[in-house]
Amino acid sequence: MTAFQKSLFNNDHGWVSYGPSRKFVARFKYAPRPAGTFINFLIKNFTEEEYFGRLDNGESPLPILESKGYVMPHIKKWLKEAGLPPTQAGYKIWRDRRTAEAAKRLSSPISDAIAKATAS
Repeated sequence: MTAFQKSLFNNDHGWVSYGPSRKFVARFKYAPRPAGTFINFLIKNFTEEEYFGRLDNGESPLPILESKGYVMPHIKKWLKEAGLPPTQAGYKIWRDRRTAEAAKRLSSPISDAIAKATAS
């Protein structure tokens, strides 16, 4: 089992690669900033064989890290603001709350009146 070495990572405009062969690790299309936290979590929680094996089997980078508890920085911020722990469990609670709030808004008297008006 080979541990990742921080010095072998390359972050080129949101494209993260590893090693002299520049093996693909992840792409940060819209926000290259979280690449640092992604790389740090990867180093602490995965070996090269484990991560690249899962990547080669068709899994995507983010779900691979989330399987061991990774939470993106902006989501951690939302969770802290909501008074929830910055973990996958906290994120599930936050999502469930948001879904319940959205369902409540959709079943409001105003939306019911709009639905009746458009059905006629």
